[in-house]
Amino acid sequence: MIQKRRIIILGIIVVIVVGASIATAIILSQQQNKSSSGDTNGTSQGNGVTPIQKKPSEKTADAAEKTAFEGDVQGGVKQLDDAIENTSDKSDLYIYYSRKATLLLNNNMLAEALDAAKKAYDVRNSSDSAALVGQIARQQGNTALAIEYYKKAIEHIDTTDPFSDEDTTYYQDTIKELGGTL
Repeated sequence: MIQKRRIIILGIIVVIVVGASIATAIILSQQQNKSSSGDTNGTSQGNGVTPIQKKPSEKTADAAEKTAFEGDVQGGVKQLDDAIENTSDKSDLYIYYSRKATLLLNNNMLAEALDAAKKAYDVRNSSDSAALVGQIARQQGNTALAIEYYKKAIEHIDTTDPFSDEDTTYYQDTIKELGGTL
């Protein structure tokens, strides 16, 4: 019983954090667009700072998330689906599938989120993409799949990343918490 409560609480916290992150990203993106709207070449904001240039796929994903944030989740999903259909670039596909999975996860559409997350993992085998599948599977109650993907997340950790030890520990602890073995 306590284990289920922990999982539910952790899931709620993750959804809140991811939702807040997306909302913050949208708000900051809108503010950046407003502050650079007078700049015709996009290279400076008048303060000597060069803004980070987003890839077109990131802008498309941002627009889809904005649509969903404004209340049209299915519209946002459709924008991402259209973008997926119209690209063969692996980097763009990874962005679209990952952002689609996150959008669906934040709206508790777990089956669809899991499908999109698995496709993102298929496009790019990374610690982050594996952990996303694990997180969604865990929220669905699919412990075996969650453990499988958290183990894959450990396999894909970039050991040069300064947070690699913390990530490894987190995934190992999660696997143990789910009843898995390392």
